[in-house]
Amino acid sequence: MAKKGREMDQPIIELTPELVEKLERNKPPGGFKLPRGYLSPSQITMYLKCPRQYYFRYIRDDKRPPGVAMTLGTGTHAAAEKTHHHIVDHQVPAPIEELLEAFSDKFEKGAADVPKEEWKEEGNAKGLVKDMGVRLVTIYNRDFAPIVQPQVLKGVRGIEQKVEVSIAGVPMLGFIDLIDTNADAIMTAEERALLQGQGTDVPAVFRTAVADLKTKQKSTAQGEIDGSLQLTFYSYATGIGLVRFDQLLKQKKPKVKRIHSQRTKQDHAWLSEIVSSVAKAITAGIFPPCDPTSWACTPKWCGYYHLCRGKHR
Repeated sequence: MAKKGREMDQPIIELTPELVEKLERNKPPGGFKLPRGYLSPSQITMYLKCPRQYYFRYIRDDKRPPGVAMTLGTGTHAAAEKTHHHIVDHQVPAPIEELLEAFSDKFEKGAADVPKEEWKEEGNAKGLVKDMGVRLVTIYNRDFAPIVQPQVLKGVRGIEQKVEVSIAGVPMLGFIDLIDTNADAIMTAEERALLQGQGTDVPAVFRTAVADLKTKQKSTAQGEIDGSLQLTFYSYATGIGLVRFDQLLKQKKPKVKRIHSQRTKQDHAWLSEIVSSVAKAITAGIFPPCDPTSWACTPKWCGYYHLCRGKHR
């Protein structure tokens, strides 16, 4: 597990000597030059999606107002965080009234910054969006929170936990929604009986998971979670191999769905190459536009479209 106060240049996962030598050999003279002094999974994901978008957001520091989806997501995150802390303090989920108050306060605060025209789009009526959030939070607290057990390690709670590590000499920062030490609670009685019949128990590697909460329209495909850079980083930083998305799905019949994946040392090594490559490109000032056929290169999905491709039309 990651230790508090660990030196930033000490890797959490042991890499092969060959890879370490390669990364050190290719490090830019004078070190990396990063706009915030560090990278995060969201920064790297944005750069890989569109380097030009990264340039507008982090080099020019041009922030875009939050959208409807982000506002809903921050509200559900606030509610989940509250119930997770309540579980640690009282061994049970928070009363639903307190949870809905936490959701509503965060949602209304974010909603004030959303452009008015976004609320007028089909399916984005503020009342309907907020009602969806209430239903999702209620389902999560009723069906999933009772089987969650947040990690508490040396007084540090695995709830919105800040992690700082160095990967290939690049300072990295992230926040983990939840480290759940009761991850095997989803196993059926039949599965447990089968293990016990073999004279064994649930392997330790399946008892603790790093979880990220997602509020979205459609469930994540297995390939997406298997390749998630964010979850690979969380695994690297904590040494926990089991990772998952806890998905709050905005569907006609709202539901919460878990999807799991596993991380290995090979995944961690690949993460190191990605982090190193992106850090070097940013340091070198390389910010080309993305593939114009990408879904991300449209006015709907890019808040910087008018500053980039859109200005040429």
